[in-house]
Amino acid sequence: MAQTDKRLKIAVLHRIFRTDAGGAEAYAVAVALELAKRYEVHVFAQEMDTSIHAVTYHPIAMYFKRPRWLNQLGYALASWWQTRTGFDIVHSHENTWHGDVHTVHVIPMRCKPKKSPFYWLKLLTSPRLWTYTALEFFRFQGPRHRIWVAVSNPLHQQLSLMRPALQSTRLFTITPGIYPLNASQKKSMALSGATTQSNRTKILLWIGNDALKKNLSAVLHAMAHLDDTFHLWVVGKASPHQAWHTLVQSMGLSERVKIMGVVSDMDAVYSAADVLLHPTLEDTFGMVVLEAMSRGVPVVVSSEAFCGISADLTHGLNAYVVKDPMDAIQLADAVNEIMQEGTYDRYQVQASAFAQQHLWTDVAKQYELLFQKISAQ
Repeated sequence: MAQTDKRLKIAVLHRIFRTDAGGAEAYAVAVALELAKRYEVHVFAQEMDTSIHAVTYHPIAMYFKRPRWLNQLGYALASWWQTRTGFDIVHSHENTWHGDVHTVHVIPMRCKPKKSPFYWLKLLTSPRLWTYTALEFFRFQGPRHRIWVAVSNPLHQQLSLMRPALQSTRLFTITPGIYPLNASQKKSMALSGATTQSNRTKILLWIGNDALKKNLSAVLHAMAHLDDTFHLWVVGKASPHQAWHTLVQSMGLSERVKIMGVVSDMDAVYSAADVLLHPTLEDTFGMVVLEAMSRGVPVVVSSEAFCGISADLTHGLNAYVVKDPMDAIQLADAVNEIMQEGTYDRYQVQASAFAQQHLWTDVAKQYELLFQKISAQ
């Protein structure tokens, strides 16, 4: 961290402060923990990983678990009341109207196409849509010192088009990071990798909580175009389950698909995996891609139109980027190309090199500069 004179008191707003809840949550936790090495960090959350002791936890009650929009509004009110005074910086990862720095993890509603001709009528008559739209509107207003951070370059572009006034000194891009590999992880990565044995079992990896957005069905259809030596591990909640479970059975893939669920020891998973398949239909960044690359696992990932990290990747060098994530044949062809003799090692080395340029310590330094800029005003 850069040396500064003032020890800032920082409030972090995120309803779920746990690394296992998703990419946005893991991002918020990692940044907060890095900043807590130098600053006084307070977290205002409804769900908290109680094993985290580096920050001060302020619980916010969840009076309305359903409907979610009412809970979001309740959280915004409670977090505003508790952080309106006493903090140098309020860092929000949530859809709220208050805060000095807003990290944007998802595409705003205003940036998404309005597919229904009755959208505006639905908006006026739906308390849920009205609440989310109002919170989003005021989130992108605020005081003159407020700063917005996009977690990927494509998201940055969308935000700048939505509100041109956010450009230049008020809108930044700070992508996610990884933790440096420890000695055990480095050893495991060195021992992993493809071999030229055509008859050995090859492990393909899919990771996600949302099976629809992360496009698990396309991965299963790709399996039908790969020989029987390829097996698939499904890691995460992968909800909803029924549709893809039925698909696995109807395609006769039950012997080749292993359902792992939520896994605590991901190092063991990455050590065994040959390729990560991430043909997501919507990811502002795609942290799982970066994490897999850091372990030397080659990745097949959607283009930047669907996945933000792809804007920074180089197809054919450090990743295989597919234009159409729904094209199962293209996914299968990508896997076969990566597994060719000599090609795999190149992807593995370049993937790891790319990931090592994105560390959480550097991410936190970028936030520190923004925080110091605001506190000096």
